[in-house]
Amino acid sequence: RKTAELVLEGRNVPIIDDARLMEIGFGSFEGKRCAKHEAEVSDDFLDTFYDRPFEFNNSFEVSQEVMNKIAKCDNLGFIGIGLPVKEKEVLSDRVLILEELQDPLNIGMCLNNAFLFGFDMVYLCGSTADIYHPKCLSNGLKALYSINIMHDSSEHVIGRLHNNGYKVYATGLKAYSKELYEVKSEDRMAFILGNEGSGVRESTFEISDEVVKIDMHNIDSLNVAMAGAIVMYRFGK
Repeated sequence: RKTAELVLEGRNVPIIDDARLMEIGFGSFEGKRCAKHEAEVSDDFLDTFYDRPFEFNNSFEVSQEVMNKIAKCDNLGFIGIGLPVKEKEVLSDRVLILEELQDPLNIGMCLNNAFLFGFDMVYLCGSTADIYHPKCLSNGLKALYSINIMHDSSEHVIGRLHNNGYKVYATGLKAYSKELYEVKSEDRMAFILGNEGSGVRESTFEISDEVVKIDMHNIDSLNVAMAGAIVMYRFGK
């Protein structure tokens, strides 16, 4: 209805509501100019838009209950459109591994910090919170579609990183942990942040190259997103 009102620009034309109609999702072309002259989209997209609009089929109708949950308010009458994250592995000089983080707010903040400090490959390992949770989206939306994200196991990820010449650092308060300021910058580095309560798994410590910690005074630990921001700022590119 809102779109129809914008198109009509105040003209006295009736608008008929029909629950069967769904708004089209254009994916990466969303918001681009589709005029036949000076179009900002490809010729293939333009042909589809004018001649075969039924091929835009990436929209889904959901119940009011689901919509209320997505919108975090009751009885919102609109169709939601979402573009799923395309998971892919594209290695960069700096890699972040999030292992079993349970708070979507922390995941969103870590993704945002990764984007900010040049950690362009992020792995979500083990049982992690949903990246589509509203708290994650509100804090890491731009990062979700700007950096490379992939779900996998810590063992598989660390094995591949070692094979590609990375030095892998787990974060944790161990007796043998090295202070962060003692770590020298390497060409290829990966850092692991663990669960908010239990930290990095013991089996992951065992296959990491080193364990590092942040020198602190007066407190014993930091929030995982804050700790991650310090680490990524220190070694970001």
